Parts: sequence; C-alpha cells; structure tokens
Amino acid sequence: MSEKNTLLIIDDIVDNLMLLGEAMSPEYKIKVATSGVQGLELAVQEPKPDLILLDIMMPGIDGYEVCRRLKADTRTKHIPVIFLSALDKESDELQGLDAGAVDFITKPFKLEVVRARINTQLELLRMREQLQTARLKAEAASQSKSVFLANMSHEIRTPMSAIMGMTDLALERATDSQQQSYLETVKLSADALLALINDILDFSKIEAGQMELDEHPFLLAEAIEAAMRTVSILLKEKGLEITLEIAPDVPVAVAGDSLRFRQIILNLLSNAIKFSEKGIIRINVTAEHAGPETITLRISVADQGIGIQQDKISSIFSAFSQADSSVSRKFGGTGLGLAICRQLCELMDGTISVESEYGHGSTFSFTAMFGSTSQDNIVRPETTGSELLNIRPIRVLLVEDNAANRFLIRVVLEKFKHEVIEAVDGIEALTIILDDHFDLILTDVQMPKLDGYRFTQIIRACEEGKELAPDLADKLDSDLVSKLRQQLHGKHRLVISMTANAMSGDKEKCFTAGMDDYLTKPLNQEELALTLNRWLPKE
Repeated sequence: MSEKNTLLIIDDIVDNLMLLGEAMSPEYKIKVATSGVQGLELAVQEPKPDLILLDIMMPGIDGYEVCRRLKADTRTKHIPVIFLSALDKESDELQGLDAGAVDFITKPFKLEVVRARINTQLELLRMREQLQTARLKAEAASQSKSVFLANMSHEIRTPMSAIMGMTDLALERATDSQQQSYLETVKLSADALLALINDILDFSKIEAGQMELDEHPFLLAEAIEAAMRTVSILLKEKGLEITLEIAPDVPVAVAGDSLRFRQIILNLLSNAIKFSEKGIIRINVTAEHAGPETITLRISVADQGIGIQQDKISSIFSAFSQADSSVSRKFGGTGLGLAICRQLCELMDGTISVESEYGHGSTFSFTAMFGSTSQDNIVRPETTGSELLNIRPIRVLLVEDNAANRFLIRVVLEKFKHEVIEAVDGIEALTIILDDHFDLILTDVQMPKLDGYRFTQIIRACEEGKELAPDLADKLDSDLVSKLRQQLHGKHRLVISMTANAMSGDKEKCFTAGMDDYLTKPLNQEELALTLNRWLPKE
C-alpha cells in the first residue's frame, strides 16, 4: 500500500480546519495551522507537505504573502498551493495565481470538487517528479556515453596513430611495387577506420550540442578539390569520372568552417562513389542569396548510381538509416554520414535535400551560409611537412606510455636529426627534467601514475614559484618538488600535448593545464612539422 500524501491546511477559522481535516483525513495525512506564520513554520518541518490548502483573509500575514514567501524559499517553492477563499472577484483569483498558486477555489465549496482538484495537482506533481527522475537518468546516461566515447576515442586512436604513422614511414622507404601496394591497402583501410571513428564521435558531439564551428577565411574551390583528391583512388578503382563547376558569381573566398564544409562534400562524394558503378559524378556550386556580409551557397553532388526508392527518401537523413537493409549488406556503412551532413548543414544555417530516380541516380543538394571575405585574409601555413629539416637540431623529452607511439615519434624526429629522450609517465619525466635540459616536451595526456595535465601543472607551478595544489603535492616526494622548483623557477618549458581524446573541451583542458599547443592523434608528420615550426627557431 502506497504511503499517504501530506496536506497542510492553513486557515484562521477552526471550523474550516475541522471540516476539511475530517473530510480529507481518510486519504491524506493532515497538518493544520491557524495563522500564516505557523503555516510557514510547518511547511519546512519534516515530513514536508505534498500540497498546501491556503486561506487568504487571515490576521497578520495574509494568504497572498504566505504564498509568495513559500515560493521564495528553496525548501518549499516546489510545493503546490491551492487557495480556498470567500473572495470571488476575477482580480482576487489573478492575484493568487500571480503569487504562485496552482489553483483557486471559491468558498463555499463542494468537498468533492476540492478532493478532485487536490488529486489532480498531486498527480501532476507525481508526473513532474517522474519526468525529473527520467531527465536526470537521461543526463547520467548521456554523461556515461560521453565518458565511454572519450575513453574509446583514446583507446582506438592511440594504436591508430602508430599504425598510420608507421605505414607512412614504410611507404617512404618501400622500393618494391608489390610492397607499396600492400602498404597503400593498409593505409586506405586505416583511413577508413579513422573516418568511421570520427563519424561516431562527430555524431555524439552534435547530439550533445558540443559541436562548434571554427570559422575562418578559405578558398572555396580549394576545399572542394581537397575532398576530390581524398576520393581519387576510389574513383580510379571504379572507373568513375568527376567534374566541378562553380558559377561565375560565386566568390573565390568565403569565411566559414572549411574542415566541416569539406566533411559534408566528402561524405556526399563517398556516397556517390559507393552507390555508382559507372558514369560521372558532378559537383555544382551556385550562389543562392548574397547579402552585404554573408552569402548562402548551394552545392549539389549528382551521380548516376542506383538511386533511392521514393518511400525511403524521407528517412535517408536519419541516424543509422539506409535506404534499404540490403544496401548496408552490399555496400557497407553505418548510416551516420548523411545524418551528420544534415546536422552540420543546420549548424551552417542551411539545409540538405535529395532528388532521386530509382535506378538512375541521385542528386544531393545542400545550402550553407558563409561570411563575406577576400583572398587577402587567408592565412597560409608557413611550412609543409618536409620542412622539419628547417628546425635546428633540438633535444626532445617524449612522455608517452604507449611503446609503439614512442617508437614512431622517435623515428620521425630522429630522421630530422633531433635527439629524443623517453619517459613512460609524468613521474619519470619530472625526474629526467631535473638532470637535463630540453628544447621541447612532447607529452601524452592519458598516462598512468601522473597524467599529462597534472604533469604540466606541476611544471608551471614550479616555474612560477607557486605551491602545488594538495592533489598534486600528494603524488610527489617533497624533495623532488623542492629540486624542481629550483631547477625550473623563472623559466618556461615548451610543452606540447599529444592526445587521442577528441571530445569537446579536450583542447581547452590542455590549455587550462598550461600546455603551449595541442596535437591530436593519430599524429601525422605534416601536422607535427607545422606545430614545431610555429614554436621552434629555424636554422
């Protein structure tokens, strides 16, 4: 049997209290108060009432003021209040509702009506509590999912970094054509796996409202052509042609997120290639609407593939959806790509749609809004991946718990005559720093004993002569801390993080910890070179 709800009845007329108390006591636990002051005291005493019946005309504090005080108190603001009053003007009822009441019953009243309204409000209260519980559970589940995805991102990206990096190095040195073919197959498979990982993470970010666009000036044709180059091998394998046509009134440069724009193009091109056995894939760009500061473009990708049945088109942009279950068996895919495209288009204040004739191909079109800019505003990188040679030889402390990644980064850096000293965690790295000088510290983020965040925080605190936070000091020997402070005080060590985490906020966490820059795994030589050239002196 469920426990009875508690009613608090506040009325200065004892007969009214007795009448209501006796009528409601079979169904509810009853508390009574003969004044507003006493009612406010009882409202905060355990067990708190589930609902309050409140008279208006009382000596001292009237019912309106009692209700306002109840709603101003965090302990009682969620308790529903029903006014019972002889006042019957519309203005009286409006004043009561404005004070925070959920209902207003005029005396004389029928007990059945009062009981029904009490039950209605208590049922609404139960429903709100259930919704709140469900919301909290959903938030907890979403948080658990985010933690899981962040961990999975790290666990998958860490070995992927070694696989992709070592494959690139092997391709550079492979002289046998058959070996090159094997390695290119490995590279393509690794790229496909990384794309799948990124799709899952992107979908999770968008779903959680964590996806943010990084707007900057870029060349429109260059972004599209980069996507075309990415799929060039797939086009060649299937004997497909591709064309790009940009209308004359489309600006050469626009301001927006070139990476996400290219991602949409790449997803649509990958789809077109996947579902085409012959023919031409056509990319067309037109200006939809031009304003003084923005321009909306329409980009279409048309193929001559298998097409989509009309009854399947409405669900084609839904997550994990494909036009037919047989499609995923024959062509593969998660069904996430188009869902991500739709959500990215919405972030760009645009839309995406498809026109298709089953058996004769499809045309996917999307719009996106960009800022107006000029080519002069485009910042070009100063170096390319081959220009690690331009940096004078440096000493690097590499802090990484994964042996394969340590080996990869050592090989890349030593190829360009840099000296590398290794540490497997933050504690070992701090002891090495005591006895040596380094031009650069490259540190992983997730490590045993002492992670990259805390490792960097300790370095920065010692450089600035500050006391370590208790949670940091507890991890270190006090003598080591004292020596570190003497060694590092007044200096600034260049610290660049390497992280396989790819969720929203990871970059900010690195900078908050005091890191100078940030590299995402899987690492590639060009990105490493660009980052080092940004911070280190040239020869």
